[in-house]
Amino acid sequence: MSGFREKMRGAASSLGAWKRDAGALWKEFALHDGSQAAAAFAFFAFLSLFALLILASGILGMVLRNRPDLLRRAVDYVVSRAPGISEMVEEALDTSADLGGLLGVIGFLGLLLTGTKVTDSLQVWLNRIWGFEKPSFARRKSKGLVILLVVALAVSLGLFLNIILVYAAGKVGGLKIPLSLLAFLGAVAVQATALAFIFAYATETRIGMRNVWKGALAAAFLINPLLLLLTWYYTHMGDLAAVYGSFAGVVLGILTIYYAAYVIYLGAELNHFLYKRKKAA
Repeated sequence: MSGFREKMRGAASSLGAWKRDAGALWKEFALHDGSQAAAAFAFFAFLSLFALLILASGILGMVLRNRPDLLRRAVDYVVSRAPGISEMVEEALDTSADLGGLLGVIGFLGLLLTGTKVTDSLQVWLNRIWGFEKPSFARRKSKGLVILLVVALAVSLGLFLNIILVYAAGKVGGLKIPLSLLAFLGAVAVQATALAFIFAYATETRIGMRNVWKGALAAAFLINPLLLLLTWYYTHMGDLAAVYGSFAGVVLGILTIYYAAYVIYLGAELNHFLYKRKKAA
């Protein structure tokens, strides 16, 4: 009986410690204006989303022109993770069939202009929480291009894995659940690796991947279920179209990016919190 009580007291003590840590993490996140930083990220990311769609549509329109089935899977993958932008995706892909490479050039130039604004806001906030001044204009832009390249590679790899696994699930009966789980774990692995690199690279100090992988992994695990939950809610429960009319897609897109940015920034804050606690020990 005494052993059981000791275990219960230990569990209660651990739970109390978790609550205190969560409260301290949240206070630091609020102190660093994490909500406002996520809002700025969402605004610039939504602007760059149009350029990204144009670029991706130009590439997919040329590569998958003769495979409409794979093109449809690519569209479904994007729409399932970014509710509210299905019409934009459809229009961009239709246009890509006519303009092809020219559309890709336009998208690339637009992405350079708007995408680096996203990376600017990310770099400024990450350096702030670590206590460093924001990098110079030239350094921010050069780092921003590298970050955009990493994001593009991560998205491309995630899209490729999803298409392959969905295709395999359609060919092999009875493997839908295992392959879906494998697709989720693959997406988490790709996203966590990309986020860990970005967290370490965007900060003006040598943090090292070993000090940022926990926050990156936590964010990667939370992003996909969150986006799926938002997709389900917007599809079955939300009625934003009745309130915002034709602007419902814009509202859904911004809200989706905002919540995803919120999770990413919480992951970055978790890295700083754990680093400070390790140094204080």
